[in-house]
Amino acid sequence: MNFSYRLIYTIGAKTEQEISYVNKCFHLWSTEFGADLASRGAKLNHDEFQRARVIAVVLKDDEVAGFHLYSPFDLRESSSLEHSYVRAMSEEAKVKLQEKNINSFLAMEYLTVAPGFRTKEAGGPKVAELIVRLGLKVMAELGLEGALGIARMDRKVNFLGDLIGFTEIAQISKYNNLCSVMVMSKHETPREADEFTKKTVDALWGGKPQSSKIAA
Repeated sequence: MNFSYRLIYTIGAKTEQEISYVNKCFHLWSTEFGADLASRGAKLNHDEFQRARVIAVVLKDDEVAGFHLYSPFDLRESSSLEHSYVRAMSEEAKVKLQEKNINSFLAMEYLTVAPGFRTKEAGGPKVAELIVRLGLKVMAELGLEGALGIARMDRKVNFLGDLIGFTEIAQISKYNNLCSVMVMSKHETPREADEFTKKTVDALWGGKPQSSKIAA
């Protein structure tokens, strides 16, 4: 299999290769989301890429097939409550998180699949599903109580969340797009993937390089 998976911890020292991957992800993100939001009368805030503590990347050889941006939040911390990401969520959503015993969670943002890997004709694995399922493993590895995504409904990202087993706890508007706030607790079991996807997730997770989470 020519596909591989990398977790790049942005607060740690990075290799030249990792910096190259970060730049590739940023340019893909800026191009794809920048053009899409401009067509809707909104402007992409580039600070939102920089705040990610982890960039999860699926590669085919040296080409970025897709990625996800991850940031941890904790509702017991005043700084998290005052962050724009959390403030954009409704009070109802925060209550529902706490009802699920989720205070600390991994924010999964900007699920991005490169154009050449989006269609069935491209062949290979379902990159978007792989990234989200792998993200649940990142959540568990970091010891967080849940994973949360703000899934665009016009692009049917919420359908992917449903497929994997996330629960919608609210709907909000972000960048003039209606989005579903979807969550999964660490105690919940994701819905079973097809055999090929399951084997691919296991292979990618087991084969990922070990990265330092903190700088020396």
